Amino acid sequence: MTGARVFVAVLFLILGASFVASTGFLVREFQDLDWGGMVAAHSHLFFFFPVFGILALAAFYLPAVIFTDLYWRHVPYGKLRFALGAIVVTGLSLILAKLLDTEPRALWEISPSALVADRGEPQGCAASGGACRRAAILPALAELRREGQSRLGLSKFARSCLVDRMLEAPEEMEKERYCFPASTKLKGAACCEAQRLFRNEITRLQSDPATRSLSANYDRIFLPIKVFFILIVVVIAALLAKWRDRLDQHYRALVPTIERGVIIGAFAMLFWPIMDYGYQQTANVLFGRFHGAQLRYSLVIVPWALLLLFYFLRRLGKQGELIGQIAGVVTAAVAVLRYEDLNDWAVRILGIGTNMWIVGVLVALAVMGFIGLVRPFRGVPGPLGPVSASGG
Repeated sequence: MTGARVFVAVLFLILGASFVASTGFLVREFQDLDWGGMVAAHSHLFFFFPVFGILALAAFYLPAVIFTDLYWRHVPYGKLRFALGAIVVTGLSLILAKLLDTEPRALWEISPSALVADRGEPQGCAASGGACRRAAILPALAELRREGQSRLGLSKFARSCLVDRMLEAPEEMEKERYCFPASTKLKGAACCEAQRLFRNEITRLQSDPATRSLSANYDRIFLPIKVFFILIVVVIAALLAKWRDRLDQHYRALVPTIERGVIIGAFAMLFWPIMDYGYQQTANVLFGRFHGAQLRYSLVIVPWALLLLFYFLRRLGKQGELIGQIAGVVTAAVAVLRYEDLNDWAVRILGIGTNMWIVGVLVALAVMGFIGLVRPFRGVPGPLGPVSASGG
């Protein structure tokens, strides 16, 4: 499997390097501002990938090698199917990256100089003590971060701006509540207007090359790579479910190592949708919620996790497998239906409300994951352990 190992190693090294570079460019560009707050607010992009994304790459390295070798040597027309699959995944990565490159634009897509120059609407309203139709961008972000670190979640400040013109205004919209994009208490409709102005200003600044950040330009390269990584992880789960008997047939000696890596990789990947929905709540507070169901692409991890569950439960027999599958579906449904409560925790622990000791714990968890990969429990073969004679 030397060729497969080299091929996957080079591919995964490129992916890992891009994750680090993406965050590195952001930190460097915003080093004179609150780069920590910028990373925390967008942790699904700039914390997950260089920390848990790299852990997932290490965890799924051996399964990727196995499937490359399997298609190259043991599957009918495997080389052609492998090449076509690679083309499809690459094409989907480019298409999905294009679909993701849309409004609302993110704060990190605005250059530091433009963020510093922004004074709100009307210009300098906060400094003069007057009322702001729209608060300045950086102070609004800083205030949101302070509050995110002192309370559990921000869902109460993310009221829906969807109002049916043929019905009475919801009672929620009549209450005065702090509106971060205006830096004052407002009723629902007034806050929605401030959020709309805030969102439009971010879009205007991002659309102008003179005020767009370098990180936003680099993201045209890095975003398709990140999407490609997610799709590869999803494909590996599907292949684990599809070819589980072939794995036992050709790579039996490596199955325990594969399973250990998949468990660690699944643990790492679950942080991504949590951070992603934590960002969604932050975006709702700043830009307003003008859509109904907020289904983000990170929800692909739910069926992905179920595929992994089906793979592992195969050893429990049909009854145990059925019970486990039903439990997995119920758990996923609860996670979706109670997403606002989960989002509050995501904002506080993994999003804009996080602090340094939580970051330290998360990094420590990732380090423990790497240790679990390279120093397995006694009796479990290592990730580069011997391959059975039938597996090559």
